[in-house]
Amino acid sequence: MKNKVLLVFLPIMLSLAACTTVNEKPPKSVAKVVKPKKPLPAQPTAKNTKPIVPKKPTPGSGTATYAIDNGKNNFKVESSMPAMQEESLLSPTGLPSATGQSAQPVQAIPAFQVEDARIPAGTSPAVVALLTDAERNRASGDLDAAVVSTERALRIDSRNPTLTYKLAQLRIKQNKPQMAEELAGKAALLAGGDLDLKRKSWLLIAEARRMQQNYSGAKEAKAKADSFFGH
Repeated sequence: MKNKVLLVFLPIMLSLAACTTVNEKPPKSVAKVVKPKKPLPAQPTAKNTKPIVPKKPTPGSGTATYAIDNGKNNFKVESSMPAMQEESLLSPTGLPSATGQSAQPVQAIPAFQVEDARIPAGTSPAVVALLTDAERNRASGDLDAAVVSTERALRIDSRNPTLTYKLAQLRIKQNKPQMAEELAGKAALLAGGDLDLKRKSWLLIAEARRMQQNYSGAKEAKAKADSFFGH
């Protein structure tokens, strides 16, 4: 009996369950709202740029519009100054002096003869031996050895004017006029009353100045040497 009742109610329950399933609606999907982005302002392109066209001047107007130079035109700039020609400089003889007269060139003067000096009496034998050795070296052309011997003699007798004068002679032969002038000046001071040695010393000074192209100073020294004649 119970089985018959279940068979009767089972189809009814299945139909009710199917209706319930059909009537259920699926959940609605929620769409996200996206705000549109603001469009960027349009950038000017090279195609949109228009070439600048010079305006034509209107008749009767006081101003005019000209096209802008693009700098491509080449212009040749010519100097308005006349071409300068090179001129040779005037020689010193052609230049006028302060007095308005042409300056005369300085003329060279002939060499002065340098005289030898004798060894004074009473000189120590050691000094005489050194001077003899110096004279022998000078005669053979060894001027450096002659200078060494004379300087050794001066260390023994430093205030001997004849030794100083002989060393000045060697400096002249070595082509050292400045040193020779200094030594000859010292010899002239040490000579004292020996006027002959003074004259020879000033004559050597004149030659040293001539070698240095101090011609006016050489003439003065020569005149000083001549002043000792007759004394």
